[in-house]
Amino acid sequence: MNFKNILDLLLISKFSPDLTDTTLQTEKVQFVDYIINHINTLIFVTDRHNCFVYVNDSVVHKYHYSREELLKMAIGDIDIHFDSSLHNNAFWEEYTYKKTLQFHTIHKAKDGILYPVLVHTNYIEYENEIYIVAVIEDEGYIQKLLDTQDSFVILTDGSKLIMANKKMLNFFGFSDFVTFIRQHKCICELFIEENGFLSNQPSWIYRAQKSRNVDAKAKIKNPTTNENHIFLVRASPFDNNRFVVTFTDITHAENYKSKLEHLAITDSMTSLFNRRYFNKILSKEINRTKRTNTLLAFIMLDIDFFKLYNDTYGHLRGDDVLITIANTIQKHFNRASDFCFRLGGEEFGIICNVESLDGIYQQAEQLRIAIEDLHIEHRHNRISNYITASIGIAIFDGSSTAEIFYTQADVELYQAKESGRNKVCMNGISKT
Repeated sequence: MNFKNILDLLLISKFSPDLTDTTLQTEKVQFVDYIINHINTLIFVTDRHNCFVYVNDSVVHKYHYSREELLKMAIGDIDIHFDSSLHNNAFWEEYTYKKTLQFHTIHKAKDGILYPVLVHTNYIEYENEIYIVAVIEDEGYIQKLLDTQDSFVILTDGSKLIMANKKMLNFFGFSDFVTFIRQHKCICELFIEENGFLSNQPSWIYRAQKSRNVDAKAKIKNPTTNENHIFLVRASPFDNNRFVVTFTDITHAENYKSKLEHLAITDSMTSLFNRRYFNKILSKEINRTKRTNTLLAFIMLDIDFFKLYNDTYGHLRGDDVLITIANTIQKHFNRASDFCFRLGGEEFGIICNVESLDGIYQQAEQLRIAIEDLHIEHRHNRISNYITASIGIAIFDGSSTAEIFYTQADVELYQAKESGRNKVCMNGISKT
């Protein structure tokens, strides 16, 4: 008895389980054979080894293989998502218990055409052998809908990419979906890990779905241009276990927004942070220092006799001095945790974490020396032939407010000036 007859008899048994007349049984087999081969529904049977043992005519016509070819193939030859390693003893035990299983996948025809499908399977035992009867529903209409979208759109369960439109494939430089998923199981594998963006974690799909008040964004590199793109990501349930996810490219808008934000916190002349941003960061760093119990320093720097310099050399030369001093400050305080500001006029500020009091004192002293070593002529400077600066340092004591902390640095700066200028003063101690 061939496997086609097995399927026929299984169907026959549903019509008349107590059928005994051989002639009538033969007619019934022929009738069933006619029915299952003249309907649009795709039906096939596989054995425990996932090999085809029966296919109806619709399968043959759909996938463009001959019946003989298909009966020499396994399900993995047409199912691009099939993973034989999952078909272990535990899988078959669960299947034996449930008897039915439904899943979405993509089948590939002989000519390379992909067909998104919904597979309904039934577990059957016959003469001590296990067979899976599968009925296939074509979901090609979903692919057509995805391809009509202007943004790139995918269908996913969050961990596996099920479908993707052509715009997505073009963005990543792939000509076909199969090649893409052979290299990338999930689109989240291509997310650039960065704060504020979706990460390569299973939870990304739920963040994209639930982000009503906070935008879910993903940063992804375009492999063709090597440029990072920023996408607004929106996920909506498609059915019980799949999501339609839309990626809208907002790179230009985000870059423009970033530029505006940068301008809002930056001093236009020196490119250091401005006083507005200083007020925000000082309070933020004080709060962080309280939590981490670390040392925080606030350095104030003032160019000595700068009004006289402007009066002598002109404001354009004075602007050049401010820019040069700003660049020198940034060279000496260039860690990611260092914040350098132009507080106004010729006054600058630095907020930084410190490891020791002596260390920050020495760092400020090196900055003072570097400024004088620029050898910018200032013939009306009463303590040097060049531009110099006075520096005051305050160390946060763990309890004072931002206003008090600022005042402490201002007092130290005043002390540096009163004791002769071109000095660093911390805790009332100054050094030339």
